[in-house]
Amino acid sequence: MTASQLVPIRFYKDFAKRDWPQLPKTAQDALATFLLDLQQNPSGSTHDQKTDADGQSFYDFSPGYTVYWRFAAHDSHYSQSSSKIEVLAVLKNEISLSRETGDALEGLPVPGEQDRIERIYSRTANLGTLSMWGTLHKSSVTGRLKGWIVDSWTQGGTFPLLQPRLNWVSFPDYSLYRMQLNVDFHSSLFVGPADTEIEPERLIFIRATLRQWEQDWLEEQSKVRAS
Repeated sequence: MTASQLVPIRFYKDFAKRDWPQLPKTAQDALATFLLDLQQNPSGSTHDQKTDADGQSFYDFSPGYTVYWRFAAHDSHYSQSSSKIEVLAVLKNEISLSRETGDALEGLPVPGEQDRIERIYSRTANLGTLSMWGTLHKSSVTGRLKGWIVDSWTQGGTFPLLQPRLNWVSFPDYSLYRMQLNVDFHSSLFVGPADTEIEPERLIFIRATLRQWEQDWLEEQSKVRAS
């Protein structure tokens, strides 16, 4: 395949200078191979790609690393392609976790408990106008399950009107906390106080959905161990 047959690709500003050099050589090889395959086969790639709630595609191209991208209109006169690939972010799945020890203040919480967590499972759900995505995380230090990052909302302006809201849901007690997620190559998560202002409709939806997802994940792990 010639260069003119490749779907054009565009990278975010800090990719080459900041994030690429921090990738291990094996991850660099895997990312380069995946992106070139995506350019050659944008609609027929055999990789296990997924889509998040914002319509962005993502793929775990190497253990511990994820690339996010989307297709956008391309109007360049120098290419026959009508679309282009926009690489939005390359992230290390491990997140620095800090948790408050006292009452919350507005803004960043004072770090108390600190850990490093990694995503091991992700799901999306839609029930009527209710929508949610969630990622299950374990401690990179102890290997124990830590909790879920969830984002929930309603669509279409119907009752109940729930604005998008991020919560940290601890494991195994499923308590909901306010949180702030800073997404970067080295992402960080600040967990604040219990979310005492959460709407009942959101609370019930999150609790029931996560319980089902947990059961699904346990069943998948059981099949993996049995194989």
